[in-house]
Amino acid sequence: MLFQRHYHNDLIYLTSIQIASEQLPHDKVRMLYCNSAGKILTAIIENAAYERAKTEADDLRRTKKNYAILDIETAPGTLVPLAIAISPEQSSALNLITEHAIKKGAIPGVLKRYPKEIIGIGRFQCEELKSQQEKARNHISSRKIPEALQRLTYFPGDYMQVVAPLYKAEYRYPLVILKHLAPDKNTPQNVHRFLTVDGEGDLVIIGIQREIIDKAEEILEQWKRVKNSDGCIIIYKDQDGLGISYMEISALQRNALESVVQKFEESRYLQDSIASDAITVISRATNYFQ
Repeated sequence: MLFQRHYHNDLIYLTSIQIASEQLPHDKVRMLYCNSAGKILTAIIENAAYERAKTEADDLRRTKKNYAILDIETAPGTLVPLAIAISPEQSSALNLITEHAIKKGAIPGVLKRYPKEIIGIGRFQCEELKSQQEKARNHISSRKIPEALQRLTYFPGDYMQVVAPLYKAEYRYPLVILKHLAPDKNTPQNVHRFLTVDGEGDLVIIGIQREIIDKAEEILEQWKRVKNSDGCIIIYKDQDGLGISYMEISALQRNALESVVQKFEESRYLQDSIASDAITVISRATNYFQ
């Protein structure tokens, strides 16, 4: 038998293959992998999973960088696709590994150090992302509050009833970020405007310093890839000041939050009660970040 048909921890995607006389359903594909020990493995996976793995490399492909696509084991039996930049030497070696794997089902000893190097890069990046996730609740110091996160004190007339309910003196933390809004004439150049929903279900527009929120959004995308799930940004407040963190949400909860945004865009205020799945997000955020 040329190939071993099982997963083994972290893997490098080599290419899709066909085995003689094997008939696969149209939504399946057989993948050829290499593990860190240089062993060639194969498995049947969903076409959709293969396409998701390839999209991980879109940015690297557009910038014409050498790359490899990996499956990193983040928990026993849980493999998450990750694209990493590699050196020209490693890229050439990976091409040779693929050729040997297809023709012989094995690679020569002189090439076996490269899978370990490449997977080592991916493992390091994955651990770094997990570390960033654990540290995501790092506080923004109190002295930076006016710059880092501030309520915009002026709104056009048609926004006033939406973002500043007359019955509320101030909004309640935490805030769940819903949508990035276009700047208005009063928005400073170093600030992004966002539609958020507070801990009591009221819509609030806030301004966040570009440098801080751009970094937060970048970490969120990495966090979502590592977790292999959706998530949202949370602005919370405690005795040390304001902080930015992340919370996992389901597809139903994402749809519910998007429906809140849609109602805002259509009417500039909430005409109906918030969907139960959106309330769940707000409640979880309030309970977790109190």
